[in-house]
Amino acid sequence: MRLVPCPHCGPREAAEFVCLGEERPRPGGAGDLAKAVYLRDNVKGPVTELWWQRMGCRHWLRLTRDTATNRFAP
Repeated sequence: MRLVPCPHCGPREAAEFVCLGEERPRPGGAGDLAKAVYLRDNVKGPVTELWWQRMGCRHWLRLTRDTATNRFAP
């Protein structure tokens, strides 16, 4: 069981969340839209991601997760 740290509800099971993926800047033009939708950096190490708690407080969270260890930063 993987726990996701929610600042509103405390640590909750990952099944209660939806992960949107790594946080990315908004695209500037039509050519940038394809890059923003389909291309990911897929770095090894800390990545800032957007998570939405669909069961519970229903807040959007900006969390930093280490992709090498799959653990969240405090």
